[in-house]
Amino acid sequence: MGFIPIFLTLGGAVLLFIMVVRQSLKSKKKQFDTLCVATWTGLSQISPEASGETPSFEKINNLYKKAKSELKDDQLGFYNSQIKKPIQEAKLIRIHYNNLVAKRPYSFVAKIFNIQPI
Repeated sequence: MGFIPIFLTLGGAVLLFIMVVRQSLKSKKKQFDTLCVATWTGLSQISPEASGETPSFEKINNLYKKAKSELKDDQLGFYNSQIKKPIQEAKLIRIHYNNLVAKRPYSFVAKIFNIQPI
């Protein structure tokens, strides 16, 4: 009878950890997607190649590099606020997300819920 409360408490702690990690990973993924859409919206206003639905992050990054080299002086302020800042934040979130998914206790949660690196 004495071990039942210990096992219940331990099980509850593990369940709470799993729920918190899953929610954290979901919010990072959603934030990454939002920043990719914001970057794509900014790129579509500068570059004629950026049209249609939001593509993969690699295509956004390639177009970002291309637009950076073709940038005019009057577009610099818009570029810094609408394109450069969101893509830098997206890169940081991507690195943090992938590091979390690769770390030991978090990788267990990622495997349970079939969460893949970005």
